Parts: sequence; structure tokens; C-alpha cells
Amino acid sequence: MWVAQAYPFSRPRQCLTSGGLGTMGFGLPAAIGAALAQPHRTVVCFSGDGSLLMNLQELATAAEEEVAVKVVLLNNAHLGLVRQQQQLFYGGRYCASRFHAEPDFVAIARGFGVPACDLGTVTDPLASLAQALHAPGPCLVNVPIHAHANVYPMVPPGGANRDMIDGGSHDAMQL
Repeated sequence: MWVAQAYPFSRPRQCLTSGGLGTMGFGLPAAIGAALAQPHRTVVCFSGDGSLLMNLQELATAAEEEVAVKVVLLNNAHLGLVRQQQQLFYGGRYCASRFHAEPDFVAIARGFGVPACDLGTVTDPLASLAQALHAPGPCLVNVPIHAHANVYPMVPPGGANRDMIDGGSHDAMQL
């Protein structure tokens, strides 16, 4: 959702998305498909850790096919949108939305033969990101984000778009 709101798209058909329909796991297979269809282009897949866990084994496909897919993993050790809904609409009653094991995605990616880096541990994150984006083949870039970072605006469960919530309050925005 953050990418749809903030990425500087410059041409049509540049963004593949499930459209916010809650299809966790969509990003990596869609990115691999896009890279196979456009082998001369680099494809960047922005994904949450919960989404990536849905089909982590596809990193093996990316490595075997040597596709130029760069996975930018927004890692908050949670099912972020599930946690956000539990926070906002269910009185903070959290259930099964936190990854207590906190998988080491960099080690896992490397285990599949995919180069990886963790922007939370390097001295120059911008240089590491640039290097990852420009290297041939697949790569995973782990980006630690705050565990309670919320995505706004959002529509509450069962609500219409006119009931959208902004980040400044929990009140509905008027469209």
C-alpha cells in the first residue's frame, strides 16, 4: 500500500498489484512472471514479511531462472495489516499477527542462492541498496521497519470508501 501511494511511477503498466484485496504472497510470483516476460528489465518487488512467507520457496525459482527480481522486504516481524486492524478495530486484542521467531530472511535468501543484504546492519544503506538494485540476477534487501508502523489511509472492515481513516486520527475522513 505504501508503494502504491509513494512510488514515483513514470509510465503505464509499471505496477503489478493485487489491488489491496489481501492476497498475501502475490508479490514475489507476480514479480518473477514480470521478469520472465521482460527479461531486459529489472523488477522490484516491495513485500511485507508476512506476504513473503506465503511462498518463500519461490526464491529458488528466482535463483534458478536468474531473473532480475529485487525483493525489497519491509520487515516489521508482523502480519502488518492484520496487526493494524487488530489495533484499530478489535481493541488491541492481538492474535497470531506477530512472528515471535523473527526469521532471518537474509540467511534464508542466501540458502536459496539469492544474494541478500540487511539495510539495518550496514553502514551505508543507500549504497547497499543501489548495489543490490544494479547487480545482475535476483536479490533480497531486508528493510527493518517499526513493528507498529501503520498504513493510511485505510477503509475499515465493512466500510465504504467514504469511511476512509487517515493517520491523524481514528475518525472517518470526509471525501
